[in-house]
Amino acid sequence: MHEYISFRSAAGDSWKLQNRDTYAAGFELELRPVVPHLVVDNRLGAAISRADQVRQVFGTVFQ
Repeated sequence: MHEYISFRSAAGDSWKLQNRDTYAAGFELELRPVVPHLVVDNRLGAAISRADQVRQVFGTVFQ
């Protein structure tokens, strides 16, 4: 997330970058919906590209 926020350079992100620990503490990264869902890894440099993840989703959903 830090890489993404740094890269997009949005005006409202300076606080997030300067207070990274406080900002990140507000996220519950292990929280998952109680219904069937898919998790997408949208980090820069993710092991599986977003395009390939989308292909996997379509293969799963539209069998």
